[in-house]
Amino acid sequence: SGHFGETAKECAESYFYYGKSLLELSRMESGVLGNALEGVPEGDDANSSTIEDPAMTEEEKTDVEEEVGEALEENFQTLMQKEENEAIGKMESKEETDKDEGSTDAEATGSKDVDMEGDDEEADGSQGEGMDTSTEGKESDEKKECDEDEEPSNLQLAWEMLELAKVVYTKQVESGEGVKAYFEEKLCSTILSLGEVSIENENYSQAVEDIQLCIKKLESLPKDSRIIAEAKYQLGVAQGFNAQYDEAVESLNSAIEVIKLRTKNIKESVQSPKSPSLQKMEITELEALVPEIEEKIIDTKDMKKEAEAKTKQEAEGLSSTSGSKNVTSIAVKRKVEEEDGDNKKTKEDKTAAAC
Repeated sequence: SGHFGETAKECAESYFYYGKSLLELSRMESGVLGNALEGVPEGDDANSSTIEDPAMTEEEKTDVEEEVGEALEENFQTLMQKEENEAIGKMESKEETDKDEGSTDAEATGSKDVDMEGDDEEADGSQGEGMDTSTEGKESDEKKECDEDEEPSNLQLAWEMLELAKVVYTKQVESGEGVKAYFEEKLCSTILSLGEVSIENENYSQAVEDIQLCIKKLESLPKDSRIIAEAKYQLGVAQGFNAQYDEAVESLNSAIEVIKLRTKNIKESVQSPKSPSLQKMEITELEALVPEIEEKIIDTKDMKKEAEAKTKQEAEGLSSTSGSKNVTSIAVKRKVEEEDGDNKKTKEDKTAAAC
């Protein structure tokens, strides 16, 4: 980009593959963190230990207490001896310093007052320079720490690189330079990768929007293109995380249909630019993808059931709470009605007595 310019067409491919690499690196980092934290208790479980302390006899406890006490006493004595030695050393060094200063003062008695004033000014100047240097050093250290704190993550860098690639490929498609179909496919791949970045960043609504835009742009490609299958699979993943479970299942089933169509076309194709060994390898890869997507469909349906069960539990909790409130209000109402009835009866009795 320094040679051709930031949005030059020569940089598009570099931006794209660099962004893809950063995305994969971010996924690897997330995987490593996930594996490292696997099995670590969360919340209240973190405070409870599953390992029971071994039982100790009274004699063993006494021995341990004695050993700990002896170790503490020994450590205390060592520290006291160390402090005493340091104090003696400081006193000796102070005496030597006082002697040296006395001899120096005797030798400097015949010097002029002007020289002393000059020396004081030089000392003040050097002290001021030292303070300025230390202040500048602190400021540079603080600036360095801020720069380190603001360093972007690999996921953020991936998004930036893919956005640049998207800008460049869009310009090439609009200008009509070169093979338009090639640049359209590259642009779609870039938008799809941006959708994957949004999934990793847990911005699922944005991911759905990006991938749907990608699928719309892929309508001009053959129906059995692998990028269409990949886009529909990623759309299903994003929709599942975005709580669009039915749409997610539909997208995942569409991805399976595209894969099966491509497998069928490869098997039936007589003339193909690929060698038989490469065709066989691609068929094996495609057939292996179908069970994985079917498993993802099952997971999505399970996610839907869990979400519905959670919603039902919350609704039942709210209804039980409101029910208890209604019972209380009814009891209060009855009490008020009873008091009103008593007052009315008393008033009627008084009226009857007056008559």
